[in-house]
Amino acid sequence: MVSWLAESLPEIPVGVTIDFGPKDMLLDDVLDADDFEDDPLEALCAQIVVLQHGRFLVRRSRVVMEANSYISHDASAATPNRWFEDDPAGDCTAGAIYVDDAHLAAEICVTWLSSESRDEGPLDFGFDVSEAIPLPGSAQAEPAWTIDDFLRRLGH
Repeated sequence: MVSWLAESLPEIPVGVTIDFGPKDMLLDDVLDADDFEDDPLEALCAQIVVLQHGRFLVRRSRVVMEANSYISHDASAATPNRWFEDDPAGDCTAGAIYVDDAHLAAEICVTWLSSESRDEGPLDFGFDVSEAIPLPGSAQAEPAWTIDDFLRRLGH
């Protein structure tokens, strides 16, 4: 899984968020936005946000994380390869890190899920992709990547 994810990450456009967690948890059927703030749902989760210039934000948590909308996807001023605990969204309970290496980003996610899940195997986890979309009325080039491309790489 690390290899597959590491090979896929450089092809994914800036602004895309990939969430990893229990595959049987379908949040759209269970929660609305207010439920996250009042009583976070416990679940082992990881998240990768694709940023500009080949940088990735990797977040880990023991509660369900939302796919946030960031003001900017330029994290060039952030210090790479150093864990930080301060989380402005409040749903990242186990730290986050900026990395410039797709393999390291993938390894952090997969290792976190594997080491913390104990009894669960890789088949117990799934993912959700939040696609970045252009602002209405803005000029845009034809997308070089789609979620369908990502799923095809997975074998779906």
